[in-house]
Amino acid sequence: MKKWTTLIAVATLSLGLAACNETAKPAGSGEVTEKSKLTLQEVYDKSITASEELKSVRAVMDLNQTMNIPSEENELEISSKMDMEYIVEPMQMHQKGTSTVNGLAKGMPAQTSSSESYMTADDLYVYEESAGEWMKFPQEMMAGIMNAAEQANASDQLKQIKGYLDEFTFEQDNSNYILTLEASGEKFTELVKAQVDEVMQSMGAGEEIQMDFDIKSVNYLIHIDKETFQTNKLDVVIDMDMEIDGEKLNVVQDVKSTFSGFNEVEEIVIPQEVIDNAVEL
Repeated sequence: MKKWTTLIAVATLSLGLAACNETAKPAGSGEVTEKSKLTLQEVYDKSITASEELKSVRAVMDLNQTMNIPSEENELEISSKMDMEYIVEPMQMHQKGTSTVNGLAKGMPAQTSSSESYMTADDLYVYEESAGEWMKFPQEMMAGIMNAAEQANASDQLKQIKGYLDEFTFEQDNSNYILTLEASGEKFTELVKAQVDEVMQSMGAGEEIQMDFDIKSVNYLIHIDKETFQTNKLDVVIDMDMEIDGEKLNVVQDVKSTFSGFNEVEEIVIPQEVIDNAVEL
């Protein structure tokens, strides 16, 4: 169950941004004093360039996920909030947050835990709250973990969804370009499946788990800053039926992400205390 949840979360968060050749209409009933005449294609191209030039970013991610397995009576609910700092090159990341899981077993109370991790191109340290200690992952595990992290590269994901540009509604307010999507169907099933397959292969799980998807609905809300063309908000809600190794389940996942501090994070230092006291796996 934990492995399924991880794969679904990574695949969903890996989905990106879209646009098409129209100019942005004012969002809602509000007035836009600084109207942009850029087309959706122009905004898309500029956002690709901005994401490729990104050096560092801060992010806050809120995840709420419900997993309903017909063969089991209980419904699994997962919620988490993560704060992250990320440097692109050389790759450095610090992530800290809390997660709550409810429905692991009938009658079992919700389980809440804290997590923290540091990651570089060479090392990964994870705090294990139940043991009260830091763990260092072995070098041979780093390749798969690094490949999985690279799936979240913004510029790569923007390029992957290029064929879906015409599906988005394009609006603007005084500060942002606003893209929205409410869709369903086989077209989006194939997009999700392709990205999950990539994540599983990078984790070395491609031959171990067989997955089929049916996307019931997918909703996006994306904000792109008018001046920097950086994505500062990305909300994704996906309702999908899945079959994993012959077992069917329904997954509803709501991920809200906000991004800030573009190119402001200059260095992420792993505390010496963590390095000295970590238990090697």
